Amino acid sequence: MDNGHFTRLSGDECRHLVRGHSVGRVCWHSAEGLQVLPVSYVASGELIYFRVDRGSVLGELAGPVQVAFEVDDIDVPTATGWSVLVRGEAAASDADGVELPPPWAPGHLSLIVAVTPQAYSGRVVSADDPRS
Repeated sequence: MDNGHFTRLSGDECRHLVRGHSVGRVCWHSAEGLQVLPVSYVASGELIYFRVDRGSVLGELAGPVQVAFEVDDIDVPTATGWSVLVRGEAAASDADGVELPPPWAPGHLSLIVAVTPQAYSGRVVSADDPRS
């Protein structure tokens, strides 16, 4: 029986999924080459905010710098999931009035970065047969 599907998500669906989660990955071309690193974040208004250590490679995101930001949710046993990719620009921000989540990483994460989305894309996928 063919129960699988691959569906593209609308921009509104993508924004809804990003707002419903708190851990994503930010990708950019750094001085050390291509980087993809996880961050704990909050989406508020149209922006995505997270904290970084100014002295780390993530400090490069004080920008402005073009980034990709990915959030996903995968359920391996049922072979289902979704993924959202946000393309935009990262830069230092003051995040006035925004309650940022506590960072998972240790250290002095004093730099607040905001990603201004320029485009959203996303997909939902389900395999024909669950992996059990």
